[in-house]
Amino acid sequence: MVRIYRVAGARRLSERHAPKAGHDEQLQRGHRDREQRAVLMERIRIARELHDVTAHHLSVIAVQAGLARYVLATDSETADQALRTISEVGSEGLAELRRLISLLRPEEDEGTRARADDRPAPGIAQLPVLIERVGLSGTPSRYAVAGHQRPLAAGIELCVYRVVQESLTNALKHAPGSSVDVRLEYEPECVRVTVSDTGIHGIPPQRSRTPRSAAAQAADHTGAGVGLTGMRERAALYGGELSAGRKPDGGFEVVLTLPLNGAAAEETYSRTVALNSR
Repeated sequence: MVRIYRVAGARRLSERHAPKAGHDEQLQRGHRDREQRAVLMERIRIARELHDVTAHHLSVIAVQAGLARYVLATDSETADQALRTISEVGSEGLAELRRLISLLRPEEDEGTRARADDRPAPGIAQLPVLIERVGLSGTPSRYAVAGHQRPLAAGIELCVYRVVQESLTNALKHAPGSSVDVRLEYEPECVRVTVSDTGIHGIPPQRSRTPRSAAAQAADHTGAGVGLTGMRERAALYGGELSAGRKPDGGFEVVLTLPLNGAAAEETYSRTVALNSR
């Protein structure tokens, strides 16, 4: 009888602990799922940033190298300008990659990171240089600002810059020789940026100094659709919207709208885009 009572007691004790064990297992499973989602999102953010940093700079370098080779024997001044652009873009791209790599290495101390590159992440102030560079690559570009200009959250500025950068890269690769208009509008509750090109339909061959083969080479070495996906992901991070598509006249247009909620933007920026700034 004593043994029976002991077995029954052990069974009752096991039954009482079963719900707690199941609950603990559920908590552990939930914790593992959250960790896996966090790792996945981090991989997506790293991939997006690497794409944005490398695709633009390498595309400009490819186009400028093709241009320099094309005019080397007939227009030394243009060839020299193309080579200078290659040097500048290459240095800028390496600096951005160094910053990104240093932030991906948690074992490095702050002093090591500071020595890697002390330039901040790009923002709206760097847009004129970016747009001028694409113009020098054979895609005439114009920049206009409307509304009351004011300081924006760092994350919003980076988002605007990356979307303009990717849009210009796409125009350079897929519509060389077309005209591109970049318009930045400050509204009371949002900021809107529109990047539109005229497309390649009806462009005289002599309008663009860039050989088609150079633009085609730049386009062949980038993943189709990756840039648009990255732009939409960036917009979503800040509660914004991005539309992209063909225009009735045959060109292409990208419109980014971001709400100017500074506190929320900075919180998102600090939490999800730590790879881009110090």
